[in-house]
Amino acid sequence: MNTINKINYQKIKNGILMILLSIWILIPLLKEIKLTAHYVNIHEYDYMKILAIVGIYIITYEIYKKFLACQNKKDFLKELLPILILLLYLIWTLISALCAKDKELAFWGTSYRQDGYITYLTYAGFFACAFLIESKKIRKYLLNLFVFVATVNVILFQLTNYGYLYNIFRFQNPTLGVFYNSNHYGYYLLMALTTIAILFITEKNKISKALYILSYILVLYYFILNNTFGCYIAFFITIIIFFVYEIYKKENVKASVVFLTIFIIMSFAVQSNGENIVMKNVSVLFTDIGKIINIDTPENGIIDKQLKENNSNYSDDTKIKNKNKNEIDNQEYGSNSNKESSSWQKAGSGRAQLWKYGIQIFLEKPIIGYGPENLEKEYDRFNIQQDRPHNLIIQLATTSGIIGLLLYCTAIGIIIIKGIKKLKEKESMQKLVLFVIIAYLISAMFGNSMYYTSPYFFIFLGWLMRDNIENKYI
Repeated sequence: MNTINKINYQKIKNGILMILLSIWILIPLLKEIKLTAHYVNIHEYDYMKILAIVGIYIITYEIYKKFLACQNKKDFLKELLPILILLLYLIWTLISALCAKDKELAFWGTSYRQDGYITYLTYAGFFACAFLIESKKIRKYLLNLFVFVATVNVILFQLTNYGYLYNIFRFQNPTLGVFYNSNHYGYYLLMALTTIAILFITEKNKISKALYILSYILVLYYFILNNTFGCYIAFFITIIIFFVYEIYKKENVKASVVFLTIFIIMSFAVQSNGENIVMKNVSVLFTDIGKIINIDTPENGIIDKQLKENNSNYSDDTKIKNKNKNEIDNQEYGSNSNKESSSWQKAGSGRAQLWKYGIQIFLEKPIIGYGPENLEKEYDRFNIQQDRPHNLIIQLATTSGIIGLLLYCTAIGIIIIKGIKKLKEKESMQKLVLFVIIAYLISAMFGNSMYYTSPYFFIFLGWLMRDNIENKYI
């Protein structure tokens, strides 16, 4: 009887979690439909909180129940060590938020980004929901749904761009997608494209393989057109690592060559306003490297007095406070090649300066940090109109100090290292999850988190964590 009840519980739990995550994955498509767009925009964040409550409640119940039933509690806690460390990170960040100058921002974030401490808890909920799904069939379904939504969205952008189905679907700039900023769409496309690429390489069914390659070409085109160069670099590095790994393992070699060839051809082919997007960005990248190398100039260490007038040159979200969401600067690393920067500090569309003074701000309060979303006033001291350093490491350090940074990096590092060690044992789907995480983390060195893109990362992270734990403990 207990066995039957356990099976029924697992089915009900998996069903609930599958529905919750399916709705989340479908939201970008619902946003594209005119009749639902307004409704979804209003309630998207509230839905995240509902999902988080369910995920956190179930994972707390299951861990507590299994801890009591486990005979070797030390080994059980060792297996769940990353989760325990992430819990400590949330506790420490709560202390940072309570000590923040602006506690309202620390807990709720800005009206635009909504990435305060409460949102951190929702990310924990997404992680929990993904971690709790042990069914590989459900995971494969969710991955394919993610691919489907990303692909259909880019098709709809093209159709509405040419005036078709305009009364049904909203026209969106292809570089923005359904998001408020091109960079955020870039992070979404990066995770979708990495998923599609590895599904295509590892799929055995010929029909599915053909559909994946079609999806890969469509999404890759918009990914390059999106012009988020930090994400392009992340994808390039990830697929090269994956390609080398497949060659070394002598697995899926032909498919790996095909997808890499398509990537190279499209990188040279896709243009905007008569210019090759990738080559333009590569040129700016080398120019920026030259500026950084030659930093021993008279203007080294001097802040550009015209920075406020030129803040539209910066990548990602500039000062949001009194701006309409659709007027946000959508430039990314290397996208301002037509505007010559006046100093090394503007390298990387201003990232060099953001990183330099972000580190300086961190060193002024290295233990507890400033709390979430409390950097705008700190950057303003240096005449920089930004509220994010565009770098995950600096963001973590300034938000919750060195302790928060070490806790977060240790937990994520354990999950990834354990995933790499178990790479030989993994099926293609688990291998896919690992490389999507790697791609996202590389892009995070140049970008920002956002409440409607970061949950996807934590879904993949939850799946990898689940695969790393021995079945007897879960």
